[in-house]
This record gives sequence, structure tokens and C-alpha cells, in this order.
Amino acid sequence: MSTESRRRGIRAVSDEVTFGKAYDARLVRRLAVFFGPHKMLLFLAAASYPIVAGLGLVQPYLVKIAIDEHLVPQKPDGFGLILLIMIGALVFEFGAKFAQTILTQLLGQRVTRDLRLALFNKLQQVDLSHIERNPVGRLMTRVTNDVEALSETFSTGAISIVGDLVTLTGIVVMMLALDVKLTLYAFVVVPFLIAFVSFMRKYAREAFRKVRSLLSQMNAFLNESVSGMSLIQSFRQEENMAAEFDDVNGAYKAANFSSIRYDAMTYAVVEAVATMAIATTLLFGLGIFESGEAEIGLFVAFVEYLRRFFQPINELSTKYTMLQSAMASAERCVELLDKNPTVVEPEHPKALGPFEDALRFEGVKFAYNADGPEILHGLDLVVRRGEKVAIVGPTGAGKSTIVKLVARFYDPTDGKVTLDGTDLRDARINEVRSKLAVVLQDSYLFDGSIRDNIKFGQRELSDEDLRAAAERTCALEVIDRLDEGFDARVGERGSRLSTGQRQLIAFARALALDPEILVLDEATSSVDPETESLIQTGLEALIEDRTAIIIAHRLSTIRRADRIVVLAQGRVVEEGAHDELLELGGVYKHLYELQFAEQAP
Repeated sequence: MSTESRRRGIRAVSDEVTFGKAYDARLVRRLAVFFGPHKMLLFLAAASYPIVAGLGLVQPYLVKIAIDEHLVPQKPDGFGLILLIMIGALVFEFGAKFAQTILTQLLGQRVTRDLRLALFNKLQQVDLSHIERNPVGRLMTRVTNDVEALSETFSTGAISIVGDLVTLTGIVVMMLALDVKLTLYAFVVVPFLIAFVSFMRKYAREAFRKVRSLLSQMNAFLNESVSGMSLIQSFRQEENMAAEFDDVNGAYKAANFSSIRYDAMTYAVVEAVATMAIATTLLFGLGIFESGEAEIGLFVAFVEYLRRFFQPINELSTKYTMLQSAMASAERCVELLDKNPTVVEPEHPKALGPFEDALRFEGVKFAYNADGPEILHGLDLVVRRGEKVAIVGPTGAGKSTIVKLVARFYDPTDGKVTLDGTDLRDARINEVRSKLAVVLQDSYLFDGSIRDNIKFGQRELSDEDLRAAAERTCALEVIDRLDEGFDARVGERGSRLSTGQRQLIAFARALALDPEILVLDEATSSVDPETESLIQTGLEALIEDRTAIIIAHRLSTIRRADRIVVLAQGRVVEEGAHDELLELGGVYKHLYELQFAEQAP
């Protein structure tokens, strides 16, 4: 990275994968399973290559027969048949190549579709920590760019390499059959070609690895920049961000050009070696021809075979370059596919009945990383059925961590979280999550209609129930003001709505689920004045007649709780009613004076 780049502080994304060999049999075997459902298509595509190769190999030999047996001795009898066979071979070769292209492309697209779906499904299964640790752009690169790089290999590379080897073998056999001495003359330059390709492939491999790495960085940078565009503009950082992007973009261009340079150099050298081989054949072959050891037709056919010999070699060098890129992408895809979640289904799951008793944290300890700081230190907490419990505490006390443990986004490193006495780790993940609804401070809405967002967890929700949920949570008052009502589009992440409007929609979505346990993670900490009263009314309707865990920064919300739990340094240090905790004069009173006093009437 340049000094200027460092000065601007580019947020480069480091590689999370250590690259291995240019061809890794382990990776190939791992991805080979995606060809399993398409065995017949794979067989037909593979079978087309020797057919195409055979039809191509017969043509120079037909030229030899036409010259030596008909044109030179001037015997027209049978020449028409030779010509007809040659035309037939050309027509069939055209048809076989067309079928070959269709088959290989269809195979490649089907395998690519399956791989892309498998990667997306894996993203939904991996631990939330993996999603949180990796930039969105990097994860998108796995499912998009890396899969596209493999798609080209699946479609034209992997099988055609075998076809090229078959063609090369066939050409060598035909050349040896025509004249062994000419074949040895022709191949005198081949060792130089092999040495050059072996020398260049190491540099080509590194170039393609750098291309894949920089593409991942660029995608991550773009995603971060677009998501934070309002911040960029408000801080007037457009020029600095453009300069940073120019650095990443320039590095990507340079890496691409480097890979292209190696590719072009290899192509040029192969062409030069092919010309040298033909020149060598002409030089030594002239003496053989003049001595009468070879006929002119044989010589013409031999040169044609030699010319064709270097075509698959050139293609193999290009496909080797493609393979460099594919192996880099394969390594990234396999790394994600083989990522094992730590939050797993129990081997013998226990059923959860209707919530009747309490949700308990029993000596819960938790750290986000094995070598990271511990967030919760033996937390003991009870939330009884029907109880509204507010959790407060300073930043870093572990409030949001409680939400993640209840939803089983993470499991405790020690202790347990139980529901009616059943450890959540002993129940099916979907069954645990079906018991609750989570409403976050930054309510996430998908780009679609309001109707689709409210029905997100209940696809079969009737229009009557949909409207009832919106009306009860006061979201209907916002929706009715919109021209398209429930069909109004909210934009990406709900960008067309205000913060308060998004929260009301999120309340309606949660109520539509009719959860037994409701978790509000600072869901009322940032609202606009216009919708504040609506949100308070909607919140009361949402938590009515249900168990609620409320992580709140607003005094009005905390006062409505049956019990307030105060966290500090990952432990419960105080609990009780609002007035009781104020009289206690401890952590809660200090928090109240710092955060809540100005909200008091």
C-alpha cells in the first residue's frame, strides 16, 4: 500500500483464507458432490469431447489421402467420396461442438445454481458471530463473484481440460503413425515450452490470488460506503472516500492487468513455439520429402496436425490461468461450506410445551470469543410468565448479550438458560425461537411492501389479522397516511420511513407472531416526536398479557415494568421497583441521574 494510501487510512479487508496449491484435489473432491445430481448431463458432456476430437483428427488424414492417392497421381476416381466424407466430418463436427457447448453450459449453470443455494443456506446456518465478524461485502463475494469464477470452470474448464488432453493424445498418435522422425523434429522445442509454463504459473497464481482478494475488499468497501452514505455526506467526506475507493480500485486494476499480462505472455510464447515447431518441421522435413521418404500429402497432413497440436496447448495454458482463479474461489467457497456452527441442534431434542413457569439464567457465563473478555460473569436472572422485566445498566454490562442468548444466537460458555426447566440447548432451535419475538432499536425492514414486512414471520396471516395487528400497535395510523397503504414500499432497510414509523411496523410484525415472550432491545430509545406517543401506546398494546424483557433507555418504559433489573459488569447488582431502587441509592440511582432524570416530568 502506498504512503498516501496509509495516510488516508484505507480500511483494507484482510484475507481470511490461506491459499493452497493451484490445483487442490481436496477442493475438487469437496465440490464434486454438486455434480452428483447431474450425472447423466456430466456423462453426455464428457462423451462429446472424444467425439469432437475424433471428427477433427480425421480431417487432416482425409487431406493426405486426397493429395497422395488422387491429386498427385491424378486419379479422380473416389475423390468425390473423400470430399463428401470430409464435408460430412465438418458438418458433424459443427453439430457435435454445438451440442457440446449446450451440454457443458447447462451443466455448469445447474451446478452453479446448486452451489450458490448451498452457500446461501450455509450463511443462514452459521453462527451469528461469523456474520458479525465478516464484512457484508466479503460474504456477498462468496455467493456472487467467487461462484461466478467457478461457473466458468464448471461450464468450459474442468471437462474441456480432459477433452484437450484426449485431443493432444490423439494428435500425437496420428503424427507418430504418419512419421516418427518428423514427430521428433517437431517436438524438439516442446521442452522449452514446458519449462516456460512451469516458470510462469507461480507468478500467474499469485496474480489471480491478489485479484480475488482485492475484489473482496472492493465489495466490502462499496457496501460499507453505500450503507454509511448519510454519514459520509454529513461529514463532507466524499472526496476522501472517493480517494480511498480510487486506491482500492486502482490496486484491483493493477492486479487484473498483471494477471492479463501473464496470460498474454503465455499465449504469445505458445504461438511463437508453435511457429518454431512448424519451421523446424519444414526445415528438416524438406530433406525427407526430397529423398522420397515421405509423400507430399503426408507432409501437408503432418503440418496440419502439428498446427492443431498447439491449439489445445494454448487453450490449456488459458484454462490453467482460469484454474488459478477457480482454485482461489473454490478455497473461499469450501471454507464457508465447511464452517460448522457452534449453536447446533441437540441429538435428542426435548419438546417445549406452552410457556407456563419462567425463563431462567442460571450461573451464565459468556464470552464472544474463546480468547476474548468475558461479558457475563455467572449471571442469575428469573423472568416469570406474564412478568414485564426492564433491564438497565451501563454500556458493556451485557444487556444485548442477554437478548442473543434468549434467542439462541449464541450459547453460554458456562451455566445455562432454561425455559420451564428445559435447557435451551436441549430443544430445537426453531422451537425456541417460535416462542419469542425480538424488536431491536434499529428495526430492520426488508425492501418490499409494509404488508410483506408485517407478514414476514406469518406468511399465512389473513388481511383481517394483519390490519388488527397494525391497529392495535398504532401502526395503522401511520399506514393510513400513505397513499398506497399496506402496499407502500418501505425501501431498503425501511429507508422511506422515519425511525418511529419503522418501529411501529416492527411492533405490528411482532404482534402478528403472537409470541409468548417478547424481547425489546432498546426499541424505544430513538424516536421522532411525531410518533413518540403512538409508539408508547403501541408498546403498551404489544406487551399487554405477555411476558416481556425490556432493555430500555426511556424512563416511561422502565416505570411500566413489574421489576427493574440492574446489570453491572455482567452480573445482577440490583433489582426491584423504580422507587425502591432510587431509595437504595446505588447503581440505578446513578444511572437515573445520568440518563433518566431529564425525562422525568
